[in-house]
Amino acid sequence: MAEQPLPLSREKRIAMWSALLVAWLGWMFDGLEMGLYSWAVPPALKQFLGTTDSKAIGPYLSYTVALFLVGMSFGGVVFGRLGDKIGRVKTMIVTVVVYALFTGLSGFCHSVWQLGACRFLGAMGLGGEWGLGVALVMETWPNTSRPLLAGLLGGAANVGFLVAAWLTKWLSHHEMVGRFENWRIALMLGFLPAILTLVVRLFVKESEKFVHVQEKGRRTRFLDLFSPELRRNSIVGIAVSAVAVLGMWGVYQAWMQGWVQTMVESLPGSTKEMVGAARAQVGEYMAYGSIIGAVLGGLLAQWTNRRTSYAIFCVGALLASGLLYGTCTEFGPRLLWLAMLGGVFAASFFGWLPLYLPELFPTHIRASGEGLTFNAGRIISAAGVLVTGQLSNALGGPQWASLAMSSVWLVGLVLIWFVPETKGQELPD
Repeated sequence: MAEQPLPLSREKRIAMWSALLVAWLGWMFDGLEMGLYSWAVPPALKQFLGTTDSKAIGPYLSYTVALFLVGMSFGGVVFGRLGDKIGRVKTMIVTVVVYALFTGLSGFCHSVWQLGACRFLGAMGLGGEWGLGVALVMETWPNTSRPLLAGLLGGAANVGFLVAAWLTKWLSHHEMVGRFENWRIALMLGFLPAILTLVVRLFVKESEKFVHVQEKGRRTRFLDLFSPELRRNSIVGIAVSAVAVLGMWGVYQAWMQGWVQTMVESLPGSTKEMVGAARAQVGEYMAYGSIIGAVLGGLLAQWTNRRTSYAIFCVGALLASGLLYGTCTEFGPRLLWLAMLGGVFAASFFGWLPLYLPELFPTHIRASGEGLTFNAGRIISAAGVLVTGQLSNALGGPQWASLAMSSVWLVGLVLIWFVPETKGQELPD
């Protein structure tokens, strides 16, 4: 007769649920920040540059997105390393304060370079929080729960995008809120995640796996990620992450709202309110799809396996982007529904990655490994976003550049058959 697992103690259950809650809220606030920035940066740049021409801000928009991705990459590596040294929980507090502070301060900027600096520094905190939250949850919960948890974490960021869409929809009807322009208020809302640090300090305990490793006194170096034992896993993690992040940012997140803006601005009688509302609406539909896709990402990886599920996501994302950018010529219900479908497939990777990346690294260097792999992908994506900006000028519009950039999923479709299959394996100790 099989031995039944012992019931979990009340203290253990509290530790599990508090870790999940904090990580989920951290990811949700990450998505909220990114959604608010996507909506607020174009009008901010127009004000700073003294122009009403959406095309004139294109290069600067590319720079702000690239700074964001590079900042997240740098923060992921730095704070991931710190998380392996002093603990996931202590470092998470630092990351939340960093991204809340500098996102909120963005609302008080008066130049492109001030905005870029805040964008970079705030993104450092965001990049660090991602890997720490994943490591904490995956090390705290039992192995059988990880596929669903990965999807829930991936979906949390997209809940943040949805909340951002609701907020910006309201803000688009109020050009001024008190003494501040609506885009400034959107960015000032970035101060809200600071509340999360109180929850972390009061309720969240360090994962037992990490504590046990620390008690053994095992020391690590960052370069251990490129030791013979881990080199392949590190390279694989960077590659699969880069495809996912470049697909989301190069095809959708950086350009779709700008594409919609140019459509609505070309309509007779177009107003700022109409433009802002359209941009918020497409963000809302994209978020609906992304929530569904992220939850399915982790579950499908368990129902099939890691390789097959990733390949399915690549095919679906490629087809969805082709339909959206290749067939839509005006803003309306068809575009919105296709944006939602695109969100399902583009975001599914972000339910898959929280499941797969922790399986590549042992506990003593897991946060560093996640920080490196996911965020090195962002460096590649930053370059890709800049290329998309050049493609937009060369091909005659952001939709054609985004369509060209969607070929990254073809790369992913080939790449995935060369990565280790980890389904059914316990997290490495």
